[in-house]
Amino acid sequence: MAQQQPTGTIQTKIAVLIFCKDVSTPMVLYFDNAQKVYEDLKALINSTEVKMVEFEPVGPIKKAAILSSNIVGVALQEERYLTQG
Repeated sequence: MAQQQPTGTIQTKIAVLIFCKDVSTPMVLYFDNAQKVYEDLKALINSTEVKMVEFEPVGPIKKAAILSSNIVGVALQEERYLTQG
């Protein structure tokens, strides 16, 4: 039996990974402007001021909030996925 190759286009989306104190896995959030969110979070990590940070990402998580003092790291992750078409 012959295997069929999937048809469609390969798309790339960027996820922002937020590493928090006392949590083993990062929060994975998707944004339309992931690079800007990443840069803003990097600036917050280096700041001594504690702020409540609220996110409205796109995707399965609709709203999230965290204290900036609980963020210990942030990263960007490229994810490829296949769209039908």
